[in-house]
Amino acid sequence: MKVEPLVSIIIVNFNGKRYLKYCFDSLYQGSYKNIEIILGDNGSSDGSLEIVRSQYKDIRIVDNEKNLGLSIASNKGSCLASGEYLFFFNNDTIADKGLIANLITAMKSDARLGIAGCKTYTYEGSSLINAGVPCDIFGYPYARGKPFYVDAGIFIRKDLFHHLGGFDEAMFLYGEDRDICWRCWLSGYKVEVVEGAKFFHDSACITENLRAYQTSINKRFWGEFNALRSILKNYSLSGLFFILPLYMFINLSEILVFILKGDFRIVKEAYLKSYKENLRLIKDTLRLRKRIQKQRVVSDFSLIKNMQKISGKFILLTKIGFPKVG
Repeated sequence: MKVEPLVSIIIVNFNGKRYLKYCFDSLYQGSYKNIEIILGDNGSSDGSLEIVRSQYKDIRIVDNEKNLGLSIASNKGSCLASGEYLFFFNNDTIADKGLIANLITAMKSDARLGIAGCKTYTYEGSSLINAGVPCDIFGYPYARGKPFYVDAGIFIRKDLFHHLGGFDEAMFLYGEDRDICWRCWLSGYKVEVVEGAKFFHDSACITENLRAYQTSINKRFWGEFNALRSILKNYSLSGLFFILPLYMFINLSEILVFILKGDFRIVKEAYLKSYKENLRLIKDTLRLRKRIQKQRVVSDFSLIKNMQKISGKFILLTKIGFPKVG
């Protein structure tokens, strides 16, 4: 009897007790049975670990004791993984019964498929959130066109994950998924959404009700920090000469508008802080850049064909104006 490959499902949790039973049960009740679940807990105080230890004894736990962020916790969880495939799955999700089986089938049928994603529906299943996420040439996700990366559920070959160096541990959250998909493309592998693979996500992503869009200073900081770090690492030198001045022009224009509006806190705690942190980590960024550029087999020119050329921020601005910052 042929044994199907083991899939290691890595779930990062921070005070997500209310989601865990639905998430775990949906995975165990799926049609694909050769799975192991690894929970990386980031110092939850809501009783999450007590529930897992008492009700899900097969789940392996990495108790990080404090909130290390999504990237570090995911990488630590991957160190315990025995599977041929890794599936980084959000805790606030419910898997469709055929989710893992469809992902495995797609991986087996295409050796160049490096990262497989899913169609993401709202938690109650009433509407589609995304089928992969397009982004612009600056790495901003609000865009139209061919999906560039996948989020909330990243299914990747384990050997490729280690070849890429895992998630960027400087990226606490909001962008680590886009960055690893970017590096996957550069290494000559594809990122695609698998038809028939779906899950349900209690997502805070933008929906059709754009007027409801709201952000925070913390989210703006991580968005700017991660975007700039990805640009510095992932573009070739010639690509940087073209992209970086445009990126800085957009950023400085935004800063000027916020200054004119009197929103000095956003300027200081989001934009200026992101520059300061990127400068502080510049040696680490250059170290990773050297590795990425050495591994790349795809040119910037080929890659940006799948990225929107008009700034996603500009498109969002024309639709809803400046987002509310809470």
